[in-house]
Amino acid sequence: MKLWLNRIVDFFLWIAFCGMLATGFIVRYRLPPGRQGGHGLSIWGWSRHDWGDLHAWLGYAICAAVVAHLLLHWRWLRTAAWPRLKWPVFVGLLLGLLLVASVWLLPVVRAR
Repeated sequence: MKLWLNRIVDFFLWIAFCGMLATGFIVRYRLPPGRQGGHGLSIWGWSRHDWGDLHAWLGYAICAAVVAHLLLHWRWLRTAAWPRLKWPVFVGLLLGLLLVASVWLLPVVRAR
């Protein structure tokens, strides 16, 4: 059962990653901002903002899948990785959490 769950999570992670990469290319290269001549362009009836929203939601899905993947491999992480790599694992986790938390501390200003 755990093997199949792991395969499903990994497959979902791969598909979400590929979708995020594809939507990133669409937003960056196929649907440029309006000031660069992309005003009014769409693909399949979706504007740049619609594709950007899908891109963001795929990013959230990837984060959830990574957490699920780590939970499925928790025993290995605890027994194999942690005893040998305490400092790198701890520093990586701490830096990742600080990066996520720091977004809420960034000042928001009105654009000119």
